[in-house]
Amino acid sequence: MMEFNIKKILVPVDFTPASLNALDTAIGMAKRHEACILLLNVVETGGLSGFTSDGASMEENLLAMIHHSEQELQKIQHSVIERFLVSCEVIAATGIVSAAITKTSASHHADIIVMGAHGTTGYRESFIGINAFNVVKNASCPVLTVPSHKKWESFKKILFPVRPIPAAIEKYDFIRKIIRKNDATLKVLGLAKDYEHDVELIKDLASQLNDKLREDEVQASVYFKVGENMAEEVLKMAAIMDTDLIVVTTTLDDSCNQCSIIGPYTQYVFNHSHFPVLSVKPFGASKPANVMPKYLRSAFSQTMALYN
Repeated sequence: MMEFNIKKILVPVDFTPASLNALDTAIGMAKRHEACILLLNVVETGGLSGFTSDGASMEENLLAMIHHSEQELQKIQHSVIERFLVSCEVIAATGIVSAAITKTSASHHADIIVMGAHGTTGYRESFIGINAFNVVKNASCPVLTVPSHKKWESFKKILFPVRPIPAAIEKYDFIRKIIRKNDATLKVLGLAKDYEHDVELIKDLASQLNDKLREDEVQASVYFKVGENMAEEVLKMAAIMDTDLIVVTTTLDDSCNQCSIIGPYTQYVFNHSHFPVLSVKPFGASKPANVMPKYLRSAFSQTMALYN
């Protein structure tokens, strides 16, 4: 079993309440995992051109914006260090927001990105912001999106949906540390669209996951749902249990060399969730298809089209 540690948490902030609320979640995680927070603000350059009304050039205007960004970041940095005794570094970047976030996460080897679910660009009520959407899609590390209407400083009740797709239970290897650090309970929700083809596969996956849970002494309960609207079932269960965290897997697309995509199921969960959502990419994304577990290979060709 793989062991993943959270030691660097990248937190993009635009100084809005939504981003600062996500920072509170990240601070709680940093304290439990003894991690460092990488505080990032991105100065967008797309709208800068020519001269401002006071005669300043585009370059001068950009430098002034970067300076202001650094000052604001340092204020938050000092507060995080002094109030919470959490290590915190600041990064001021320029460019397209989502691209700068994913680039920074890779260059600084972030273990996870924690950000507000609703971005300041492309915001629509009840829909994830376009910046968050693009980060989830393109980042190489897991991404935790946090809604702005409530504070989540710990994760005591975690919802773990399992679908009959490759790497369905690999995400457990990442969140097992989160479960342990939060002393959390786990609700496993087995999801099947087609009773004939999927139920036995889901039961097999749940059995394998149960072996891991027993080994880690994790309190868990398992439920099964069969039907077309799997994402709705996830959100219904999340509401019933008043969850603190929903864990999903970003799927793969063989047509683009196994790049990550966000399929309709995952999009629906992100767009309509009132709870934090953790997106974990398959760790075996670079593996060739012939090393896919046997119990998945036989069903994969029949089911993949249904879920992406």
